[in-house]
Amino acid sequence: MGIPELTPLHESIAQCNRCGFCQAGCPVFRVTGEEHSLSRGRLAIARSLMLGDLPLTAEVVGALDDCLLCRGCTAHCFPALKTDQIVTAIRHAYLNRQGQPLWQRVLFRSVLADSRRLEWAGRLAVWGKRTGLATLAERVGALKLVDGRLAGLSDLVPSLPEQIFRRGERAVGASPATAKARVGYFVSCGLSFQFPDVVEATLRVLGRFGCAVTVLDNTCCGRPAQAYGDLEAARDIARRNVERLASAMTLDAIVSECGSCSAHLKDYGELLQEDPAYAERAAALSKKVRSFSEFLVGLGANGKMAELKGTVTYHDPCHLSNRFSKITAQPRALLQAIPGATYTELPEADWCCGAAGSYTFLHHTEAGGVLDRKMANVAKTGAAFLATECPACMMHLAHGARRQGLPIQVRHVSQFLDQAQAAAGR
Repeated sequence: MGIPELTPLHESIAQCNRCGFCQAGCPVFRVTGEEHSLSRGRLAIARSLMLGDLPLTAEVVGALDDCLLCRGCTAHCFPALKTDQIVTAIRHAYLNRQGQPLWQRVLFRSVLADSRRLEWAGRLAVWGKRTGLATLAERVGALKLVDGRLAGLSDLVPSLPEQIFRRGERAVGASPATAKARVGYFVSCGLSFQFPDVVEATLRVLGRFGCAVTVLDNTCCGRPAQAYGDLEAARDIARRNVERLASAMTLDAIVSECGSCSAHLKDYGELLQEDPAYAERAAALSKKVRSFSEFLVGLGANGKMAELKGTVTYHDPCHLSNRFSKITAQPRALLQAIPGATYTELPEADWCCGAAGSYTFLHHTEAGGVLDRKMANVAKTGAAFLATECPACMMHLAHGARRQGLPIQVRHVSQFLDQAQAAAGR
């Protein structure tokens, strides 16, 4: 007997003709050389599961576990098969039958689903890092009690800021009466906890461009839960945000400078399309969402900026690439508009950096190999600055620069604009 969760994806799975063109775009396959790391291999497993020729065991799911969900394969596939959706469906099917690890259940269904618990967890992480308890826990192997693969956190996240960015609805920026646009700011988990300086830069930039900004009281977007196959938790989080963001539906846009958040919010309509109580509201919310650079360019934002000397290049987060949201020209246009800065294109700019949310914490060999390829391309540009629009990418790229001794600063696009505006006295 096959797996019912794969029935809706039957046509996609059947379309794979095993041509192997997916090899050209799979970062993980370039590291492992293993067939199961390739879309063709993953779809062969999915076909056997769908037909009932293969049991859904931990070993089978483990063979799919190294997928970045980046759709690098999709870009080279003639029928443009979305292997990430099939892998996620298999993970979901396995959780339905075997249950999920306790840490995932607590994280996805309790912590990420509640903004107060989420902030408490963030403050606890900062406290643990500052006191050295987090480093000690890693050294004695305590983290492996959560997941045996967890290691290297101190290298990937050498420090955390003293303060996190606090959630809670409040107004910043221009007066609503004179504003060019009224914006709801969606708070990203990764940015609010690890890069609150990026959040502050984003809010300042939006304000200087004449936006009246409402900081929203949202919780996690739910993308991590979906990536691990916990679709029930992902839908529950989406419903909670639909309710919490109801007041933002009167605004002109909901903006996030995290590419994963904005991309996932745009999928709420599809995620909740079978829920009669939320389908219409979720679809309406998705239409309101814009990524940071997408919104600014759409707004026709321009203004006085001082010169910033140096060469800058840009890494496309997967969820903003042409494989997902197709927000690629906008961040480049903003960077190229900064006086004095020289923009140079990054080879393979839209290749995954290997972060993929928490992937790098659990798949060190694969993530490290993917990152090495990315940083080799960064080195070719000779750039002094590397820009992107994703906190996970910022973390991983900065780790890559430290590991290879590259004299390059990793920044968010909003930080470049903020610096140029501040230098111009705006």
